[in-house]
Amino acid sequence: MSRFSMRKTLTGIAIAALATSGLVMTAGTASADATHPSAATVNSSNVRITKSIVGDGEVAPGGKVTVRTVISTTGHPERYVDQFVDQFVDRYPATFKYIQGTATVNAWHLIGGQKTESVTPSVDTAARTVNVPSTGWLISPTGSKTVTIEAQYLVADDAPIGSYQEMSSSIGISTFNTEQNISGVYAKIRAKNPGEAAASGSTDLGFGSSDGEGGTGSAGSSILDNPAGFISDIISGVLANGS
Repeated sequence: MSRFSMRKTLTGIAIAALATSGLVMTAGTASADATHPSAATVNSSNVRITKSIVGDGEVAPGGKVTVRTVISTTGHPERYVDQFVDQFVDRYPATFKYIQGTATVNAWHLIGGQKTESVTPSVDTAARTVNVPSTGWLISPTGSKTVTIEAQYLVADDAPIGSYQEMSSSIGISTFNTEQNISGVYAKIRAKNPGEAAASGSTDLGFGSSDGEGGTGSAGSSILDNPAGFISDIISGVLANGS
């Protein structure tokens, strides 16, 4: 192929990818199934726990989903997510896989106040649990001290379209005799939109990648997270193959 023809091809790819990325980022509507909500809240004494699927609550096979849990108080006394109980445990479905390095905690610190930091959870793939260690995070109505825990999961390529995948958590909180639990939070598995389908197909051409742990996700996830980078990868791949 001449360099002129290659440039025309690359231009076509870039234009198509830009159009595709627009489709990817705007597609999807919030799940309206009241029996499978994408967010839920439970209250126990003065503790409130809200768990949600970030975004519209829907994800395509091969995509990534972020799960968020917020722990707060509605009044005194102050409480702690206690290191002496079972801390914080996320339970995920068989169609999900925890993406290494994505767990974060936003909590109050004596030095620095409320801030977000990465944490390294214990992952049990057989039990499908992600256990986030705690050093005793404070939740208090004074100064709105809350704890927010997030983690990302990679959805299996064969996840059934139209199914609802449940997430739940168990949380150890000081002065409670038992763990506090929240369940009934669902991610709906939808069909891939045209942009995601095209991006997934590009994997066969060497344009997509995954590290096996979901660190980079599918090609569909790549174009959704970073369309410009995805286009650059395509062009680089074509140049490398054509050189």
